[in-house]
Amino acid sequence: MDLIALLDADEAAQQAARLCGIITEAELAALLGITRQRVSELARSGILKRVAPARFDMCEAVKAYCANLREQAGRAGRPSLGGDELKAQKIRQARESADKLEIQNQAARRELVPAIEVQREWESILRGVRAGLLAVPSRVATRLGHLTAHDLSEMDLEIRAVLAELAE
Repeated sequence: MDLIALLDADEAAQQAARLCGIITEAELAALLGITRQRVSELARSGILKRVAPARFDMCEAVKAYCANLREQAGRAGRPSLGGDELKAQKIRQARESADKLEIQNQAARRELVPAIEVQREWESILRGVRAGLLAVPSRVATRLGHLTAHDLSEMDLEIRAVLAELAE
């Protein structure tokens, strides 16, 4: 630390000493923004130290009062998540709640179809498509009489191969 910094620190300490002094209970209450009764309670509990009856060292009393407030804030319990993480969790929870409410409203308006009904309908449609494709060789045979049994068999094999691929 250089000489100027030492002088500045010394000057700051002297200025603080000039500001500090002995004040009454009422003055301390006004300074801290609390009632005289609260000042008395803090003194009885040992948080504030009297230097004489109803008299306090202003600087020491302010420091002790601030330390007590910090201690109370620490005991009040802070969330285990960091501030940003806690905000993100709350936002995610709010979105999830909104999504849930939206789904409930859509279901109430009958805008949603249960997945099992959709599955049953698609299974029915695909069974019809499969049956129609498997019937192609016999339909072609009735229209085109010149095709041999071998031609129709090859057609049937090709259709079944495609259906097997689609099934996987």
